[in-house]
Amino acid sequence: MRILVCALAALSLAACATAPVPNARPLTAEHIATMGPTPVAVGENNLGVTKSWFYQSSAQAGAQFGLIGALVSATLDAIVNYGPSKRATQAADEIAEIMPTEALDASLAAEFRRAAAETPGATGVVIADVSTVQKITAPDAINDAAEVQAFYRLSEDASTLQIGVTVTYHNTALPYVSPYTFEGSPPKTELEGPTYRNTFTYTSNQLPLPVLTPELKERLIVSIQDSARDETGALPVEGTDAFKSMTRELEQARDDELSKAEIAIFLTREWIKDNGALLRAEVENGHAFIARYVVLDMNRTAIPSLEGQDEVVETLADGRTVRRMGSGTLAGSYTSSPGDVAGFATYGNVAAAARAHTDRMTALRETARAEERARRAAR
Repeated sequence: MRILVCALAALSLAACATAPVPNARPLTAEHIATMGPTPVAVGENNLGVTKSWFYQSSAQAGAQFGLIGALVSATLDAIVNYGPSKRATQAADEIAEIMPTEALDASLAAEFRRAAAETPGATGVVIADVSTVQKITAPDAINDAAEVQAFYRLSEDASTLQIGVTVTYHNTALPYVSPYTFEGSPPKTELEGPTYRNTFTYTSNQLPLPVLTPELKERLIVSIQDSARDETGALPVEGTDAFKSMTRELEQARDDELSKAEIAIFLTREWIKDNGALLRAEVENGHAFIARYVVLDMNRTAIPSLEGQDEVVETLADGRTVRRMGSGTLAGSYTSSPGDVAGFATYGNVAAAARAHTDRMTALRETARAEERARRAAR
């Protein structure tokens, strides 16, 4: 089972729990004047567009019964989560075929180049050039460059795409100095780290949810059976966890309600039809928002507060709003949200990536370890 933990921390780094401060680290006027033209390094995306889902665990309930309870819980969890995990991975696989990681990287880099071209002769922090970097094989921070790392995920029902980007800037000649005061010694997290940091989150327009009809129910049943088939096209053997999981999903499919996982079966197809036209449009819109506001924010010196107020900084013709978060550890971060939302999208507690992407990550890590062993042997 290929599961990638996808907590909220994947989109925004948390501040120190003992002495919380906003995650955002604005530049000072002195930093901005010194930096001027600054390179942008887009971190190569390794996960692609992931599919989020909710992993159900009965471990806590089974713990009170000791070893037997733990074994029973593990068996139940395997049955309950087998189908959702497999379907989430299949959805990510389908999306990866029309939107590989290379396409995501190229789109994001292109938007930063476009943002650079739109500000000729501007003062302050401007984009000097744009490159890409693979952080698995080159994990160290790049000195004097704005590093951009993106994460993409579909909601549990696949109605919404969310793009989260973290931008950091390190410069040994311009070390970070915390603008906050603390009782006693500052936490270690405020004594080191990037000179600049912030997060930018784009939420796509929401797809309309399907209406349950007898025809849709039959299509759902067929889809569940097809997803359960092995590489030879055979259905699971009776008595196996895969068979029990399929049986459970078929029972749920025959009721009169559509679960988020069932809705996702149909809406994933909407994202990838017409060679992924809808997905490509939302990705480009998200990247354009991110590139524009990264440059704007790197020229903003206001210090975020834990107790501020959200600020609407832009409202588009279609009702989409850009907000600067005003309170909590996310204060200072930016969000772009659609104006017309039918319901609240949830993102579960885990996310599945395409098999091709996880296999590539494994190969990259093995390469990195081999290179490190070679360096040590040469010393």
